Amino acid sequence: MTPSGEPQGGYAFKTFKYSSHYWILKKLEQERKPVRILDVGCASGYLGKILGERGHHVTGIESDAAAAEEAGAYYDLLHVDDIETFSFPYRREFDYILFADVLEHLRDPAAVLRRSLPALTDSGTVVVSVPNIANWIIRLKLLFGNFDSTDRGILDKTHLHFFTLRTLRKMMSDASCRVLDVTPTPLPVELVLPLTARKAFAPLHALHYALTLSWRTMFAYQFVVTAAPCGQTPVRTGDQMPAEMIKG
Repeated sequence: MTPSGEPQGGYAFKTFKYSSHYWILKKLEQERKPVRILDVGCASGYLGKILGERGHHVTGIESDAAAAEEAGAYYDLLHVDDIETFSFPYRREFDYILFADVLEHLRDPAAVLRRSLPALTDSGTVVVSVPNIANWIIRLKLLFGNFDSTDRGILDKTHLHFFTLRTLRKMMSDASCRVLDVTPTPLPVELVLPLTARKAFAPLHALHYALTLSWRTMFAYQFVVTAAPCGQTPVRTGDQMPAEMIKG
């Protein structure tokens, strides 16, 4: 249920390291052969474009007709439909279902997520990213009585749900999903201070990310979660993180 994908709305590809898009693509990088992916709320197709270039078979769902028109070239099949009512007419077809920055926009995210699960293969997983409402910036704003909506970010005026790590886990459980791993993302400093996107600032971003890892419920800007249907045979347990995350 994403908007048109225009940069001013905040729905463009996040090019900087450690972003939610960075980690979503990292999670799929382990696949050495083509897999089938359902990209729910695909906006203008920025993830579908990259995944298609890697040789994967990607199907998209997007409710905004203008965004869908732009995204169409990057998907094997694109549904222009309301995600809230989409029937998910697939059974055991996809290795991954992506909900990248989508669930916070839905009236009943658990219901939509639960309804999508039959579309997964027996070993398939769901990858979800949502903002962390308990980020220290929001806590500081609340301390001063400020909870005003914004055009982008955690308090985006189009967000209908707000998640902490605990409530995200509960929502996943309500949707009959078992969390396999949780990856935090740092505040997007590069968006606020574009100068810091230069290579010279890479060590500072690594340090910032190390701080995010040290207290993720406080410093995470977003959480990227991999989950499997509750009835699926466990493959991984706990909140495992890629080695690169630990090393920075």
